[in-house]
Amino acid sequence: MEVDVILKNWWSYLLRGVIAVVFGILLLGWPAATLKVAIILIGILMLIDGLAAMVRSAVLAGHKEKWSWTLVSGIVGILVGAIILGHMEFSLAFVAILVGIWVVISGVVEIAIAFEMPPQSGREIIGAVGIISIAFGIVIVAYPFASVYALTVVLGIYALVIGALGIVASIYARRLQSKKQVSD
Repeated sequence: MEVDVILKNWWSYLLRGVIAVVFGILLLGWPAATLKVAIILIGILMLIDGLAAMVRSAVLAGHKEKWSWTLVSGIVGILVGAIILGHMEFSLAFVAILVGIWVVISGVVEIAIAFEMPPQSGREIIGAVGIISIAFGIVIVAYPFASVYALTVVLGIYALVIGALGIVASIYARRLQSKKQVSD
């Protein structure tokens, strides 16, 4: 059952959450960072998040569970992260639009995953992450000429919120796994 796979792999949400919190702290710690530093941090975050999603999709596929949406999210994250890191000459507006699109796609994927999860599996938290991501991505795409400072602060706050929710989801899944093991 898919919920068993999610519960057994609670660590992937914890890892993603911790990485997002670390990047959020870094982004907020350097609010006046240059464009190059902001682009590098964003590109690395997207690559790592994409890799984490691909690992999750492989684990799900190995357990013969639904994995395609997670793989899509991982591929998009890796591609956009690689584009950002490989072409530093792009303007902030273009990077902001790419990030906004990636955040919207990630939000749609999280909502799709939440709908596929059974009740009492933490799907509400995953759905909330998706809704927050879509709203945040739309704001980024609507205002691509924001300054590096504003983008860095907003991305830092976003990373902290999404990271904290990922950590909460992992704790919730770990507790459910522990209860399930006791009852089995």
